[in-house]
Amino acid sequence: MQRLCLVYSLIYFLSAFSGAWADDQWQDVERIVAVGDIHGDYRHFIEVLRDAGIINRRGNWIAEETHFVQLGDLPDRGPDTDKIIEHMQKLERQARRSGGMVHALIGNHEAMNIYGDLRYVHPGEYAALKSRRARRLRDNLYTQAVSRLELFDPEFVADRAHRQQFDEDYPLGFVEHRMAWNADGDFGSWVLAHNTMIKINRVLFLHGGIAPDVLSMSITEINNQIRSELSGNLAQAPGLTESETGPLWYRGLANNDAETEQAHVDAVLAHFAVDHIVIAHTPEFGTIVPRFGAKVLVIDTGISEYYGAHLGSLLIEGEKLITVQRGVALTIPVGDEDLLPYYQSIAELEPDSQALRALISTLEEAR
Repeated sequence: MQRLCLVYSLIYFLSAFSGAWADDQWQDVERIVAVGDIHGDYRHFIEVLRDAGIINRRGNWIAEETHFVQLGDLPDRGPDTDKIIEHMQKLERQARRSGGMVHALIGNHEAMNIYGDLRYVHPGEYAALKSRRARRLRDNLYTQAVSRLELFDPEFVADRAHRQQFDEDYPLGFVEHRMAWNADGDFGSWVLAHNTMIKINRVLFLHGGIAPDVLSMSITEINNQIRSELSGNLAQAPGLTESETGPLWYRGLANNDAETEQAHVDAVLAHFAVDHIVIAHTPEFGTIVPRFGAKVLVIDTGISEYYGAHLGSLLIEGEKLITVQRGVALTIPVGDEDLLPYYQSIAELEPDSQALRALISTLEEAR
């Protein structure tokens, strides 16, 4: 892991020095597989990649020249983020040797971990990074914290209750977690070697969405600004990284109704010269949701146990759009095609999704 960190840090340094970031556009790709949020669930991460034909039973790359796009939010809510990142790094190497590619996009939870918003960190994520030095590292952090408090309040006394509360707030492994997610740490430097947005053929991929006030920017400009902000250059809060209308957070493409969003969707397609926008970030029905005639595909199916373990991925082969739900391939309706049969087929595979059943009832009543 330390050697990989040095490699990614060197790549990042050289890119910053030369002003040239990672490639963010590819053409003539015959097969694309895209997967949404994982949220610390290694078991279901492995299952969905097997279902999608990305890996074999040993977890090794078998997808040859496929481009595999993971749309961000690997960490938080589950305990296995370290395993998932290490496996993604292995697949990156194996894919390159086979002529394929792995694109690990930046999501809002990667960004949150880098800039220190730890509301959704699972206790197991701290425990997984606990080192032999964990107690000493935490003791040093406690000493620094007490020194700051005494500096601002000379009457402050660090009693046993204060220390107990500190240990609850900062479990063993906390310091190692913050070191790993620092911009030059094992995880942070790996994230910063990747993009927020990419374009493959005539498909745009990103975690959250493109809001109207971001539409004037190019793919490369967005990628560069997000990386710059996460590297500590947040000139004016909240910046593109933290803004609710930034590409990591915007939910309008997933949630706004057609009357509100249709013109904007068409503007995004025209601006980036694409036919489809693939986003994650908003789990709802346990499967891939085609919106605006499949111009927008919301692919956060809720893969993690936290969201119900709905195992779905997107397969794009030429003009074909396919949902792979628990290993079953279903054609995604496009244009004016009826959505009801599609969702009914998904419901047979995801019988526990109450939200999906409610959607089906609404569509049946509208007939």
